[in-house]
Amino acid sequence: MALLREVNRLKDYPLHRKVTLIGRDPACDVVVATEQTSWRHALIVQCGGAYFLEDLESVNGSYVNGQRVRQRTLLHPGDRIDVSGLSAEFLAAEAGPQEPAARPTATVLESSLPVRSGPGPEAKLRAVLEISRRLSTALDLKEVLPSILESLFTVFPQADRAFLLLRDPDSGQMVPRAARRRDGREEDALAVSRSIIEQAQATGRPVLSDDAGHDARFDPEQSIRRFQIRSVLCAPLVGRAGDVLGVVQLDARDVRRPFRQEDADVLETAAAQAARAVESARLYAERRDLEAATQIQKGFLPTARPKMAGVQFFDYYSPARNVGGDYYDYVPLPGGRWAVALGDVSGKGVPAALLMARLSAAARFTLAGEADLPTAVRRLNATLTGAGPDDRFITFLAAVLAADGSSAALVNAGHLPPLLRRAGGAAVEEVWAEVVGLPLAVMDRPYEQTTVRLAPGDCLVFFTDGVTEARNPANELYGPERLQAAVRCAPEGAEAVGQAILADVRRFAAGRPQSDDLTVVCVARDAGPATPAAAPPAGGA
Repeated sequence: MALLREVNRLKDYPLHRKVTLIGRDPACDVVVATEQTSWRHALIVQCGGAYFLEDLESVNGSYVNGQRVRQRTLLHPGDRIDVSGLSAEFLAAEAGPQEPAARPTATVLESSLPVRSGPGPEAKLRAVLEISRRLSTALDLKEVLPSILESLFTVFPQADRAFLLLRDPDSGQMVPRAARRRDGREEDALAVSRSIIEQAQATGRPVLSDDAGHDARFDPEQSIRRFQIRSVLCAPLVGRAGDVLGVVQLDARDVRRPFRQEDADVLETAAAQAARAVESARLYAERRDLEAATQIQKGFLPTARPKMAGVQFFDYYSPARNVGGDYYDYVPLPGGRWAVALGDVSGKGVPAALLMARLSAAARFTLAGEADLPTAVRRLNATLTGAGPDDRFITFLAAVLAADGSSAALVNAGHLPPLLRRAGGAAVEEVWAEVVGLPLAVMDRPYEQTTVRLAPGDCLVFFTDGVTEARNPANELYGPERLQAAVRCAPEGAEAVGQAILADVRRFAAGRPQSDDLTVVCVARDAGPATPAAAPPAGGA
């Protein structure tokens, strides 16, 4: 048996297979984990007792004795092989006597039958590479799985049927996902053996039986014998993390064409390609679903800010994940008034986003349909109580702006108190911090209202705890004091105050990823005309 001996570390790579893959892919036989190495860089083919090196159109090339390989190159003992990240010497060892592999008695009688040989190693290798190229463009599992099976019929001409089972993420059971016959028809009755599948899962390697009906390793009462299957080859689909995603099984009825060990080696490589395709398709589906959920959630948020004479608006929303539980909205009311609502659903991700969607629809309905703000919030609470899991609740804040912007009626249901910035940053104070009602979706109870007077230049700041609970690399909290300082030092206007808050939070976080949904809404009255400086007393002091 020949081998590669690494020059620097004197590590040996036995070339015991017909085809030895070299590359960065963990499924390769010789793994070279450097960025300069292509995913599948090169291969060594054993043919008629000789060994050949072939480059797989790698970016940085493969070399034998310093010469770049342009075509399949015969290797001689002592040749130096270089691929990016690996330098090794090719050594040929004399093959010692080999004991014949143990086979069932039934197969001995088959030796007198003519054997029709399938494609040689080179043809099978090229077929496997074609599988890789074909699957690299497939992104939908409905397209990927049938493509895998059709490709395997090309590689294994003795196969009559092919099945592919994937592990169900919820139950953990292997579930049939695709089945084909060579004639193109779908296979309804699956002749799969639990014993074979379990062995492939447990070992992470292909399982070969060249006479499955008489193989003592498997239950003879299973459907293998009933369907007169003579040869079975089953390989696991092993993910990048080493977990078994599923299995692929081939079976053949022709006693003259059983699967051999070299077929198991080829299927193992093909199964690795299939596993990558399955992982890519699942990742694509997850991203597609998240993108769709993101777009749906954005549909519940305002697309434009209110047009209100003498009043400016600013808003910013950023979920910690693709979807989140923060919410804000503007609701037009009779008489030129506007309601501003802000909420924060406990938790993150899809469950919080679903309850946020329910909140959005219900809040718009109750705020627009009820003249009294505390009554509207109480009705909203009754609608949402019991709408989600028992451990979910919503902090909520609603303010109704007078038509001229001179005042805002406010109801707080368990939310962080808003900040009121007086004109010119003269003062920043929490609004009604001493009276905060229960969050929504907890229990029925009345809510209280307060009214805030807004002078020209004043600005109301609403925010969620994604602002005050932002953390820096030292794991320190941003905190309410820093927020008040940022608001106090900000220039005039809703936009300027909002942007100043976001800029200060980013500076504080210093690149640390956002851990919670973050929302800021600012409402400011236009500043009045500048007051002329007082004239000094006549005649002076």
